[in-house]
Amino acid sequence: GAFPMPATTKAPQSTMLSTLGSGGGGSGGFREEDVEGRALVYVRVCPARARDRAVHLTGGGAVTLTGEAETRDFAFDGVFAETASQLDVYEKIGPPVLQAFISGINGTILAYGQTGSGKTHSLLNTGPRIEDAGLLPRIVVNLFTEIAQDATHSYEVQAAAVQVYNEEVDDLLHLGHHSGAGQNLYVQNGGSVPGLTWVICRQPEEMLNLFARAHANVVYAETLMNKSSSRSHAIFHIRLKRSARASAERAPGQRVSRTARLNIVDLAGSERVKKSGVEGVHFREATQINNSLLTLGNVMSALAARKTHVPLRDSKLTRILDGAIGGNCKTVLLACASPLSAHAQETQSCFEFASRA
Repeated sequence: GAFPMPATTKAPQSTMLSTLGSGGGGSGGFREEDVEGRALVYVRVCPARARDRAVHLTGGGAVTLTGEAETRDFAFDGVFAETASQLDVYEKIGPPVLQAFISGINGTILAYGQTGSGKTHSLLNTGPRIEDAGLLPRIVVNLFTEIAQDATHSYEVQAAAVQVYNEEVDDLLHLGHHSGAGQNLYVQNGGSVPGLTWVICRQPEEMLNLFARAHANVVYAETLMNKSSSRSHAIFHIRLKRSARASAERAPGQRVSRTARLNIVDLAGSERVKKSGVEGVHFREATQINNSLLTLGNVMSALAARKTHVPLRDSKLTRILDGAIGGNCKTVLLACASPLSAHAQETQSCFEFASRA
């Protein structure tokens, strides 16, 4: 259900975009000193029909998980219940990151969880109903709405997208992608990728159509957990250059222009190899996925503990996020989990991962 935007739906899409933009971008003047060093961590419990539940919300950001052998309590910055809407999720997560981004501060939003837990729905979904739109389309629409209202600055907005598949970085917007071009790219310190396709966007429709094209190129495969399990991490980049207009008054020493980047990351499914039933090439995929997720956990844990060494170079995924995660950047992790007892072990590993951040 992510990015279903064929050309025949242009009228409803523009209606949807204007409606999404009406929610506003958030809290107005975002100050750099308000940005915390650690990631904010939210859990979203996906709706399920069966009554056999292992997850119980106990108020605030507290969750109790009843497993086969033990009962565990976890605490997060916030928890979205099964009844939470896509708008509920956006209003909590989107505006603080978006406001910081517009003011020149890098940011990253990551969705984590087992296949089928609602990661892609929460992050990328566009419809068919307006209220079904996920975080990325809402951020894109509100970004263009906000910058259009700024009379003192001009903006250049660019989009790019990569997947990290078997520890290789592929350009999802390269025109020769299907013939093998733009693959196994090098990642420099600071997260830049030489040769990556960046496209200037002047309207939210342009950016969302680019991301739809990118998402169609992501590697999927069937596992026991889900018929279309993502086998790669998909990273959607937005780069924003803000320049003061010649007529705008500037404080002494204030920079004329400033560039920031925002990463929206749909992480590959976190399920255990044994439960997903993979073998052969898919076993290698799952092993690489698990290794890169482990490194991501180590990085977020080191950042939260303010350690001097952060192992960003240990995986391609974390290399790409270098410069937009930790420090004064806005980082949000959305951990998506099933409430069902049948998935209690996967949910426990999801909550443990989220707790480390």
